[in-house]
Amino acid sequence: MTATDTMGSRRKRALFRALAICVSLGAALLGAELFLRWRQHTIAGSEHLDAGFIRYDPVLGWRLTPAWTGRHQHYDFDVHYTIKTDGFRFDPAQPKDRRGRLIAVVGDSFTFGLGVEDDQTFVSLLNRDGTNTFVNLSVPGFSTDQQALLIEETLPSLRPDEVWLVVYVGNDLLDNQYSRPLQLNMAKPLFELGPDGPVLRNVPVPRSGQPLRPPPADLAAAVLGDAPQRSSRWERVLDRFALGRLLRDTLVSPEDRSAEFPERFRPAMHLFAALLDRIRQHSGKARAELKILVLAGRSFVEEPGSLSSQYQQFGATEVLAAGRKLSLPSWDLASMLRHEQQTSPRRLYFRHDGHLTFEGHSIVKEWLLERPGASPAEPLRR
Repeated sequence: MTATDTMGSRRKRALFRALAICVSLGAALLGAELFLRWRQHTIAGSEHLDAGFIRYDPVLGWRLTPAWTGRHQHYDFDVHYTIKTDGFRFDPAQPKDRRGRLIAVVGDSFTFGLGVEDDQTFVSLLNRDGTNTFVNLSVPGFSTDQQALLIEETLPSLRPDEVWLVVYVGNDLLDNQYSRPLQLNMAKPLFELGPDGPVLRNVPVPRSGQPLRPPPADLAAAVLGDAPQRSSRWERVLDRFALGRLLRDTLVSPEDRSAEFPERFRPAMHLFAALLDRIRQHSGKARAELKILVLAGRSFVEEPGSLSSQYQQFGATEVLAAGRKLSLPSWDLASMLRHEQQTSPRRLYFRHDGHLTFEGHSIVKEWLLERPGASPAEPLRR
Protein backbone atom coordinates (compact mmCIF):
# COMPACT_ATOMS: atom_id res chain seq x y z
CA MET A 1 0.00 0.00 0.00
CA THR A 2 1.41 3.36 -0.99
CA ALA A 3 1.65 6.42 1.23
CA THR A 4 -1.14 8.02 -0.80
CA ASP A 5 -3.44 5.03 -0.17
CA THR A 6 -2.67 5.13 3.56
CA MET A 7 -3.48 8.84 3.76
CA GLY A 8 -6.74 8.33 1.87
CA SER A 9 -7.73 5.51 4.20
CA ARG A 10 -7.09 7.70 7.25
CA ARG A 11 -9.21 10.46 5.78
CA LYS A 12 -12.07 8.03 5.17
CA ARG A 13 -11.86 6.75 8.74
CA ALA A 14 -11.80 10.31 10.11
CA LEU A 15 -14.78 11.25 7.93
CA PHE A 16 -16.65 8.14 9.07
CA ARG A 17 -15.94 8.92 12.73
CA ALA A 18 -17.11 12.52 12.26
CA LEU A 19 -20.27 11.29 10.51
CA ALA A 20 -20.90 8.73 13.27
CA ILE A 21 -20.48 11.42 15.91
CA CYS A 22 -22.92 13.75 14.10
CA VAL A 23 -25.48 10.96 13.69
CA SER A 24 -25.12 9.98 17.36
CA LEU A 25 -25.41 13.60 18.49
CA GLY A 26 -28.43 14.15 16.27
CA ALA A 27 -30.08 11.00 17.62
CA ALA A 28 -29.35 12.09 21.19
CA LEU A 29 -30.82 15.56 20.57
CA LEU A 30 -33.87 14.05 18.88
CA GLY A 31 -34.28 11.63 21.78
CA ALA A 32 -33.99 14.45 24.31
CA GLU A 33 -36.51 16.55 22.38
CA LEU A 34 -39.01 13.67 22.16
CA PHE A 35 -38.56 12.85 25.84
CA LEU A 36 -39.13 16.48 26.93
CA ARG A 37 -42.23 16.76 24.74
CA TRP A 38 -43.58 13.47 26.11
CA ARG A 39 -42.91 14.60 29.68
CA GLN A 40 -44.56 17.98 29.13
CA HIS A 41 -47.57 16.26 27.56
CA THR A 42 -47.75 13.82 30.49
CA ILE A 43 -47.63 16.63 33.07
CA ALA A 44 -50.17 18.75 31.20
CA GLY A 45 -52.57 15.82 30.94
CA SER A 46 -52.12 14.59 34.51
CA GLU A 47 -54.57 16.96 36.18
CA HIS A 48 -58.04 15.78 37.10
CA LEU A 49 -60.47 17.40 39.53
CA ASP A 50 -63.74 15.66 40.37
CA ALA A 51 -66.76 17.39 38.89
CA GLY A 52 -68.81 19.93 40.83
CA PHE A 53 -66.03 21.73 42.70
CA ILE A 54 -67.36 25.18 41.76
CA ARG A 55 -70.72 26.48 40.60
CA TYR A 56 -71.93 29.60 38.82
CA ASP A 57 -72.75 32.71 40.86
CA PRO A 58 -74.40 35.80 39.30
CA VAL A 59 -72.47 38.28 41.45
CA LEU A 60 -69.09 36.63 42.11
CA GLY A 61 -68.87 34.70 38.84
CA TRP A 62 -68.42 31.40 40.66
CA ARG A 63 -68.16 30.05 44.18
CA LEU A 64 -67.35 26.74 45.86
CA THR A 65 -70.18 24.21 45.89
CA PRO A 66 -71.54 23.69 49.43
CA ALA A 67 -71.17 20.19 50.94
CA TRP A 68 -68.91 19.06 48.08
CA THR A 69 -66.05 16.62 48.53
CA GLY A 70 -63.73 15.30 45.86
CA ARG A 71 -60.30 14.31 44.66
CA HIS A 72 -57.72 16.45 42.85
CA GLN A 73 -54.98 14.57 41.00
CA HIS A 74 -51.91 16.12 39.42
CA TYR A 75 -48.39 15.03 38.48
CA ASP A 76 -47.26 16.75 41.70
CA PHE A 77 -49.96 15.59 44.14
CA ASP A 78 -53.06 13.50 44.82
CA VAL A 79 -55.31 15.11 47.47
CA HIS A 80 -58.92 15.50 48.61
CA TYR A 81 -60.90 18.67 49.32
CA THR A 82 -63.96 19.08 51.51
CA ILE A 83 -66.30 22.07 51.23
CA LYS A 84 -68.56 22.92 54.17
CA THR A 85 -72.26 23.66 53.88
CA ASP A 86 -71.48 27.39 53.98
CA GLY A 87 -69.45 27.08 50.76
CA PHE A 88 -65.94 27.39 52.23
CA ARG A 89 -63.16 24.89 52.79
CA PHE A 90 -63.48 22.51 55.70
CA ASP A 91 -60.78 22.82 58.37
CA PRO A 92 -60.63 19.96 60.89
CA ALA A 93 -58.50 22.11 63.23
CA GLN A 94 -60.94 25.04 63.41
CA PRO A 95 -62.29 25.33 66.99
CA LYS A 96 -65.99 24.60 67.35
CA ASP A 97 -66.26 27.46 69.81
CA ARG A 98 -64.65 30.83 69.11
CA ARG A 99 -61.17 31.01 70.64
CA GLY A 100 -59.33 34.30 70.98
CA ARG A 101 -59.78 36.69 68.03
CA LEU A 102 -61.81 35.59 65.03
CA ILE A 103 -59.76 36.14 61.85
CA ALA A 104 -61.21 35.81 58.35
CA VAL A 105 -58.53 34.93 55.78
CA VAL A 106 -59.50 35.83 52.19
CA GLY A 107 -57.42 34.86 49.17
CA ASP A 108 -57.29 32.71 46.06
CA SER A 109 -56.10 29.17 45.32
CA PHE A 110 -52.82 29.65 47.22
CA THR A 111 -54.66 30.47 50.44
CA PHE A 112 -57.40 27.93 49.76
CA GLY A 113 -54.56 25.40 49.64
CA LEU A 114 -54.79 23.88 46.17
CA GLY A 115 -52.59 20.78 46.16
CA VAL A 116 -52.66 20.03 49.90
CA GLU A 117 -55.12 18.24 52.20
CA ASP A 118 -57.74 20.00 54.34
CA ASP A 119 -55.50 19.93 57.43
CA GLN A 120 -52.34 21.11 55.61
CA THR A 121 -53.21 24.70 54.65
CA PHE A 122 -51.48 27.47 56.59
CA VAL A 123 -54.92 28.56 57.83
CA SER A 124 -55.56 25.09 59.31
CA LEU A 125 -52.04 25.00 60.77
CA LEU A 126 -52.67 28.38 62.44
CA ASN A 127 -55.83 26.94 64.00
CA ARG A 128 -53.89 23.91 65.23
CA ASP A 129 -50.95 25.76 66.73
CA GLY A 130 -52.23 29.28 67.42
CA THR A 131 -54.39 30.94 70.04
CA ASN A 132 -56.97 32.54 67.73
CA THR A 133 -59.73 31.23 65.48
CA PHE A 134 -59.11 31.38 61.72
CA VAL A 135 -61.72 30.97 59.01
CA ASN A 136 -60.59 30.27 55.43
CA LEU A 137 -62.83 32.23 53.03
CA SER A 138 -60.55 31.76 50.02
CA VAL A 139 -61.84 30.73 46.59
CA PRO A 140 -59.53 29.53 43.78
CA GLY A 141 -59.33 31.97 40.89
CA PHE A 142 -60.65 35.00 42.79
CA SER A 143 -58.96 38.37 42.29
CA THR A 144 -59.23 41.46 44.50
CA ASP A 145 -62.55 42.60 43.03
CA GLN A 146 -64.27 39.29 43.77
CA GLN A 147 -62.65 39.16 47.20
CA ALA A 148 -64.03 42.64 47.94
CA LEU A 149 -67.57 41.52 47.07
CA LEU A 150 -67.15 38.32 49.09
CA ILE A 151 -65.97 40.28 52.13
CA GLU A 152 -68.94 42.63 51.87
CA GLU A 153 -71.30 39.65 51.66
CA THR A 154 -69.72 37.71 54.53
CA LEU A 155 -68.78 40.29 57.19
CA PRO A 156 -72.27 41.07 58.56
CA SER A 157 -72.98 37.47 59.58
CA LEU A 158 -69.42 36.36 60.43
CA ARG A 159 -68.45 39.49 62.42
CA PRO A 160 -64.69 38.79 62.57
CA ASP A 161 -62.22 40.82 64.62
CA GLU A 162 -59.75 40.89 61.72
CA VAL A 163 -59.76 40.39 57.96
CA TRP A 164 -56.53 39.16 56.37
CA LEU A 165 -56.52 39.93 52.64
CA VAL A 166 -53.94 37.72 50.91
CA VAL A 167 -52.91 39.43 47.66
CA TYR A 168 -51.30 37.05 45.18
CA VAL A 169 -49.21 39.30 42.95
CA GLY A 170 -48.83 36.61 40.29
CA ASN A 171 -52.11 37.60 38.62
CA ASP A 172 -54.54 39.34 41.03
CA LEU A 173 -53.59 42.87 39.95
CA LEU A 174 -53.88 41.91 36.29
CA ASP A 175 -57.19 40.02 36.62
CA ASN A 176 -58.82 42.99 38.36
CA GLN A 177 -58.80 44.74 34.97
CA TYR A 178 -60.66 42.06 33.02
CA SER A 179 -64.07 40.39 32.96
CA ARG A 180 -62.37 37.00 32.67
CA PRO A 181 -59.22 35.84 34.49
CA LEU A 182 -56.04 35.13 32.56
CA GLN A 183 -55.95 31.47 33.59
CA LEU A 184 -59.61 30.55 33.90
CA ASN A 185 -62.28 30.50 31.20
CA MET A 186 -65.10 31.87 33.34
CA ALA A 187 -66.69 35.32 33.47
CA LYS A 188 -66.36 37.52 36.54
CA PRO A 189 -67.50 40.92 37.82
CA LEU A 190 -65.53 43.98 36.81
CA PHE A 191 -64.95 47.28 38.60
CA GLU A 192 -64.19 50.47 36.70
CA LEU A 193 -62.91 53.64 38.34
CA GLY A 194 -65.45 56.44 38.48
CA PRO A 195 -65.26 59.92 40.03
CA ASP A 196 -66.58 58.56 43.34
CA GLY A 197 -64.59 55.31 43.38
CA PRO A 198 -64.91 51.87 41.80
CA VAL A 199 -68.15 51.17 39.91
CA LEU A 200 -69.35 47.59 39.57
CA ARG A 201 -69.92 46.28 36.03
CA ASN A 202 -70.69 42.94 34.37
CA VAL A 203 -73.24 41.93 37.01
CA PRO A 204 -75.19 39.75 36.72
CA VAL A 205 -72.16 37.87 35.44
CA PRO A 206 -72.99 36.32 32.05
CA ARG A 207 -72.81 32.56 31.77
CA SER A 208 -71.48 32.76 28.21
CA GLY A 209 -70.84 35.17 25.39
CA GLN A 210 -68.14 37.66 24.48
CA PRO A 211 -66.35 39.04 27.58
CA LEU A 212 -66.96 42.71 28.38
CA ARG A 213 -63.21 43.27 28.62
CA PRO A 214 -61.30 40.10 27.64
CA PRO A 215 -57.77 39.49 28.97
CA PRO A 216 -54.62 39.22 26.85
CA ALA A 217 -53.61 35.85 25.44
CA ASP A 218 -51.11 35.00 28.18
CA LEU A 219 -49.08 36.37 31.09
CA ALA A 220 -46.25 37.64 28.86
CA ALA A 221 -48.71 39.64 26.76
CA ALA A 222 -50.37 40.99 29.91
CA VAL A 223 -47.05 42.06 31.43
CA LEU A 224 -45.43 43.46 28.28
CA GLY A 225 -48.54 44.94 26.70
CA ASP A 226 -47.78 46.24 23.23
CA ALA A 227 -44.04 46.36 23.94
CA PRO A 228 -41.98 44.11 21.67
CA GLN A 229 -40.62 40.84 23.01
CA ARG A 230 -37.12 41.85 21.76
CA SER A 231 -36.07 38.24 21.24
CA SER A 232 -33.23 37.48 18.85
CA ARG A 233 -33.52 35.26 15.78
CA TRP A 234 -31.82 32.41 17.64
CA GLU A 235 -34.18 32.76 20.59
CA ARG A 236 -37.16 32.53 18.23
CA VAL A 237 -35.67 29.38 16.71
CA LEU A 238 -35.07 27.87 20.16
CA ASP A 239 -38.67 28.61 21.15
CA ARG A 240 -39.88 26.09 18.56
CA PHE A 241 -38.33 23.18 20.45
CA ALA A 242 -38.79 21.92 24.02
CA LEU A 243 -35.03 21.36 24.32
CA GLY A 244 -34.39 24.82 22.88
CA ARG A 245 -36.67 26.46 25.42
CA LEU A 246 -34.91 24.59 28.21
CA LEU A 247 -31.50 25.76 26.97
CA ARG A 248 -32.76 29.32 26.53
CA ASP A 249 -34.18 29.46 30.04
CA THR A 250 -30.95 28.00 31.43
CA LEU A 251 -28.38 29.99 29.45
CA VAL A 252 -30.03 33.28 28.41
CA SER A 253 -30.45 35.97 31.07
CA PRO A 254 -33.83 37.74 30.75
CA GLU A 255 -33.80 41.44 29.96
CA ASP A 256 -34.71 43.73 32.86
CA ARG A 257 -38.05 45.30 31.92
CA SER A 258 -38.98 46.60 35.37
CA ALA A 259 -38.39 50.26 34.42
CA GLU A 260 -41.37 50.02 32.04
CA PHE A 261 -43.83 48.79 34.69
CA PRO A 262 -44.76 51.98 36.61
CA GLU A 263 -46.26 53.65 33.55
CA ARG A 264 -47.77 50.49 32.05
CA PHE A 265 -49.47 49.36 35.24
CA ARG A 266 -50.54 52.73 36.64
CA PRO A 267 -54.26 52.07 35.85
CA ALA A 268 -54.06 48.59 37.44
CA MET A 269 -52.44 49.99 40.59
CA HIS A 270 -54.99 52.81 40.86
CA LEU A 271 -57.79 50.26 40.56
CA PHE A 272 -56.23 48.01 43.20
CA ALA A 273 -55.77 50.96 45.58
CA ALA A 274 -59.43 51.91 45.14
CA LEU A 275 -60.56 48.32 45.77
CA LEU A 276 -58.33 48.11 48.83
CA ASP A 277 -59.84 51.32 50.20
CA ARG A 278 -63.33 49.92 49.56
CA ILE A 279 -62.43 46.77 51.51
CA ARG A 280 -60.97 48.90 54.31
CA GLN A 281 -64.16 50.96 54.57
CA HIS A 282 -66.44 47.91 54.69
CA SER A 283 -64.16 46.21 57.22
CA GLY A 284 -64.21 49.34 59.37
CA LYS A 285 -68.01 49.49 59.31
CA ALA A 286 -68.04 45.89 60.54
CA ARG A 287 -65.44 46.81 63.21
CA ALA A 288 -62.91 44.40 61.73
CA GLU A 289 -59.23 45.33 61.38
CA LEU A 290 -57.91 44.84 57.85
CA LYS A 291 -54.42 43.45 57.30
CA ILE A 292 -52.58 42.78 54.03
CA LEU A 293 -50.51 39.68 53.27
CA VAL A 294 -48.50 39.75 50.03
CA LEU A 295 -47.86 36.37 48.43
CA ALA A 296 -45.92 35.61 45.23
CA GLY A 297 -45.59 32.58 42.97
CA ARG A 298 -42.86 30.04 42.41
CA SER A 299 -40.99 32.05 39.76
CA PHE A 300 -40.54 34.97 42.15
CA VAL A 301 -38.97 32.66 44.72
CA GLU A 302 -37.00 30.28 42.50
CA GLU A 303 -36.28 32.31 39.34
CA PRO A 304 -35.21 35.84 40.34
CA GLY A 305 -34.68 37.95 37.24
CA SER A 306 -37.30 36.19 35.11
CA LEU A 307 -40.00 38.34 33.52
CA SER A 308 -42.59 36.91 35.90
CA SER A 309 -40.33 37.58 38.89
CA GLN A 310 -39.69 41.16 37.76
CA TYR A 311 -43.41 41.80 37.49
CA GLN A 312 -44.19 40.19 40.85
CA GLN A 313 -41.46 42.22 42.56
CA PHE A 314 -43.02 45.39 41.17
CA GLY A 315 -46.51 44.25 42.18
CA ALA A 316 -45.44 43.35 45.71
CA THR A 317 -43.76 46.72 46.18
CA GLU A 318 -46.86 48.56 44.96
CA VAL A 319 -49.27 46.54 47.11
CA LEU A 320 -47.19 47.11 50.23
CA ALA A 321 -47.02 50.82 49.42
CA ALA A 322 -50.81 50.95 49.00
CA GLY A 323 -51.22 49.28 52.38
CA ARG A 324 -48.88 51.75 54.08
CA LYS A 325 -50.72 54.67 52.48
CA LEU A 326 -53.93 53.49 54.16
CA SER A 327 -52.06 52.73 57.42
CA LEU A 328 -52.82 49.02 57.11
CA PRO A 329 -50.54 46.38 58.65
CA SER A 330 -48.79 44.71 55.70
CA TRP A 331 -46.85 41.45 55.76
CA ASP A 332 -44.36 40.63 53.03
CA LEU A 333 -44.68 36.84 52.71
CA ALA A 334 -43.18 36.92 49.21
CA SER A 335 -39.72 38.09 50.32
CA MET A 336 -39.85 35.77 53.32
CA LEU A 337 -40.49 32.72 51.12
CA ARG A 338 -37.70 33.71 48.73
CA HIS A 339 -35.23 34.01 51.59
CA GLU A 340 -36.42 30.75 53.12
CA GLN A 341 -36.07 28.84 49.83
CA GLN A 342 -32.52 30.15 49.37
CA THR A 343 -31.49 28.87 52.80
CA SER A 344 -33.58 25.70 53.09
CA PRO A 345 -33.46 22.35 51.24
CA ARG A 346 -37.24 22.01 51.57
CA ARG A 347 -39.29 22.54 48.42
CA LEU A 348 -41.84 25.27 49.18
CA TYR A 349 -43.67 25.18 45.81
CA PHE A 350 -44.77 22.27 43.66
CA ARG A 351 -42.34 22.03 40.76
CA HIS A 352 -44.92 21.85 37.97
CA ASP A 353 -48.24 22.97 39.49
CA GLY A 354 -46.65 26.01 41.18
CA HIS A 355 -48.80 26.17 44.34
CA LEU A 356 -47.43 26.00 47.87
CA THR A 357 -46.47 22.56 49.16
CA PHE A 358 -47.23 21.45 52.71
CA GLU A 359 -43.70 22.65 53.59
CA GLY A 360 -44.54 26.05 52.07
CA HIS A 361 -47.74 26.32 54.08
CA SER A 362 -45.82 25.30 57.21
CA ILE A 363 -43.24 28.05 56.68
CA VAL A 364 -45.99 30.65 56.23
CA LYS A 365 -47.69 29.46 59.41
CA GLU A 366 -44.47 29.56 61.43
CA TRP A 367 -43.65 33.06 60.20
CA LEU A 368 -47.14 34.40 60.95
CA LEU A 369 -47.17 32.92 64.45
CA GLU A 370 -43.88 34.65 65.21
CA ARG A 371 -45.34 38.02 64.20
CA PRO A 372 -48.85 38.52 65.63
CA GLY A 373 -48.66 42.24 64.82
CA ALA A 374 -46.94 44.02 61.93
CA SER A 375 -45.97 47.67 61.66
CA PRO A 376 -48.12 49.57 59.12
CA ALA A 377 -45.18 51.85 58.40
CA GLU A 378 -42.55 49.24 57.65
CA PRO A 379 -43.50 45.87 56.13
CA LEU A 380 -41.68 42.94 57.68
CA ARG A 381 -38.92 41.25 55.72
CA ARG A 382 -36.97 38.22 56.75
